[in-house]
Amino acid sequence: MISTCTMNPSLDYYMEVDGPLERGKPNRSNLEFYEAGGKGINVSIVLNNLGIPTRAFGFVGGFTKDFYISLLAKYQEIRPYFTYIDGHTRINVKCHADMHTNLNATGPYITDSDMKNLREKVERLGDTDYFVLAGITPEYLEDETADMLKKAIDAGVKVVIDTNPNLMRQVIPAHPFMLKTTDDDLAVLVGKELKTKKQIIAAAKQVYEDGVQHVLVLVDNKLAILVYEGGVYEGDVLHHDQFVNTVGTGDSLVAGFLMDYLRSRDVLDSFKYAVSSGAATAYSRGLATRAKIDSFYDQTEIRKLD
Repeated sequence: MISTCTMNPSLDYYMEVDGPLERGKPNRSNLEFYEAGGKGINVSIVLNNLGIPTRAFGFVGGFTKDFYISLLAKYQEIRPYFTYIDGHTRINVKCHADMHTNLNATGPYITDSDMKNLREKVERLGDTDYFVLAGITPEYLEDETADMLKKAIDAGVKVVIDTNPNLMRQVIPAHPFMLKTTDDDLAVLVGKELKTKKQIIAAAKQVYEDGVQHVLVLVDNKLAILVYEGGVYEGDVLHHDQFVNTVGTGDSLVAGFLMDYLRSRDVLDSFKYAVSSGAATAYSRGLATRAKIDSFYDQTEIRKLD
C-alpha cells in the first residue's frame, strides 16, 4: 500500500479577489474556500482521483484538526493515519488576485513524543509498502526523520522523498526508491550552480550514482527529467504558456508515476504517466483527475537523452 507523509500540513484558506490588491486598504474577496494542504496530501488526492487508496501520515492538532480531517472526508480513498499533537495545524492564506500572494504560517512545534508516535507507525510498514515523504520537514527533525527513513528502507519499504535537500542528502546512501526534486533544490543538494539543462542532467546523474534508484527532476515547472538504470529521459509538462495552475504539479508527477508503476512495473510508461499527470494539474484549476490525465497521455512524448 502507498502511504504519504506531510510533516507540516496546512489548512489552506483561498480568497479570490477581482482586480489588484491595494496595499494599506481593505480588500474584499468575491470567493472563499478551504482545502486540506500539504505536498504529501496532494499526492494522496491525485492517487484518490486515480482510484488508488493511501494512508495519510503526518501531524495535525489544535482547533483546526477536526476541520482539516473533515475536508479529507470527500476523498473516499484517503485514510487518515495522522499523529495528533497539542499544537494547531497551521492556516495558510492563498490570495488570488492579479498576482497570487501566499501567506504561509510556520506551523506547530513537534515534540519528541509526537515524533515517537510517527516512528512507531512507520515501523509497521514492510516490503509491500511505499512511503512518500513530501514537503518541508522542520530542520530540528531532519536527523531523526532521516534515521526513520533509512530504517524503513532497510525493512524493504520503497521510500520516495521530496523534502529538504539536507534531509535528502542524508537518506541517499540508503538507496531510496525515488527522489523527486526541482532544479533549484537539486542545485542545493549537489552544492553546485545549475544554469543549463546539461548541468541539471549531470547533477541528477550524480544523485543516481550516489544511490537513488529513480531521480525525477521538475525543471521550472515545465520539463520533467528522469534518471534511472535505463538512462536519461525527458518529457514536457507544459505544452503551451496558457497554463492554469502549477501548484501541485510536482506532487502529481509522483502520484502518476506510482499509480502506473504499481500496475505495470514499466519505468518508462510510469514516467510518461507521471508527465501526463503533471500536465493535467498544470492545465486544471485543481489537482489532476483521471479524465484529464488520460487526455494528456496520448500527446505526451518521452525523449531519450543519452
